Amino acid sequence: MDFNKIKFRASSWGNLLSEPVAKADKEAGKLSLTCQKELLKIYSQEVYGRKKDITTKQMDKGIQVEDESISLFSKVTGEFYFKNDEKLGNEWFTGHPDIYKGDNILNAEELYDIKSSWEMDTFLPKLLEAPDKGYVAQLNCYYDLTGAKSGGIVYCLASAPMNIVESEKKSLLWKMNVATEYAPEYIKAVEEMTKLMIFDDIDYRERVIVIPVDRDEELIQKMKDKVPVLRQWLTEFHQKHMNLYPKQ
Repeated sequence: MDFNKIKFRASSWGNLLSEPVAKADKEAGKLSLTCQKELLKIYSQEVYGRKKDITTKQMDKGIQVEDESISLFSKVTGEFYFKNDEKLGNEWFTGHPDIYKGDNILNAEELYDIKSSWEMDTFLPKLLEAPDKGYVAQLNCYYDLTGAKSGGIVYCLASAPMNIVESEKKSLLWKMNVATEYAPEYIKAVEEMTKLMIFDDIDYRERVIVIPVDRDEELIQKMKDKVPVLRQWLTEFHQKHMNLYPKQ
C-alpha cells in the first residue's frame, strides 16, 4: 500500500486541518485527535474498502430537493448554473462541487455548494453565523481543482417531498400513541408539523441565503503543505498495524 499517492477529499479537510488542544503538541507538530480520527476513516476505506455512510433524514431531504434548491438559487440570482456530475482530482485533493458557472467544470468562474435546510429554525441562523471553517476549506479545495476564483455556500429552504412528510406523520402517530389517525389531537399535530416542513407560501427570495467564500491561496497552500504529513502518518500507522502480530 503506497500512501504517498493518497489524495484527500475536500469534505475531509475541516477535520484534517484541526489543531491539537495542547500548545506543546502543536509546537511539536503532532496531529490533533480529530485529524487522526479522520485519517483512520480514510485508512479503513483505502486498506479494507470499508466506508461508513451516515444517512439522516436531513441528508435524505437534501438529496431529494437538490434540483429544487438549485432552481431557487438561480431564480434569486437571475443566473444559470450547471449541475456538476464529475468527480475531480489533482495531486493533493479530490472533490465533487455541486454547481458552477462557466464553460465547463475545469474552467469554472464560480462554484457553489448547495445546502438544503431541514426547517426554518436551522435556516435563518445562517444569516448570523460565520462561514463554517470546514466548508471554507472544502470550497477552497474546489477552487484549486477548477481554477475558480469565487463562490460560496448556498442555504435553501425547499419544501420537504411528500414521502418525507408522510414518513414524519407515521413517526408522529407512533410517538403520540393515539387510538387512530383520526384522533383530533393527532390531526392538529399533523397540521402544525406539516406547516414546519412546507414553505411554498413564503416568497422564494426569503428562502435563499448565500455565504460568499473567497479563494484563499494561503489556506490552499496550507492544505497542500499538510498532505505529506498526513501521508506519512498513514504510512507509519499502517506499518504499526501490520506488525502487531507476526504473520505466517
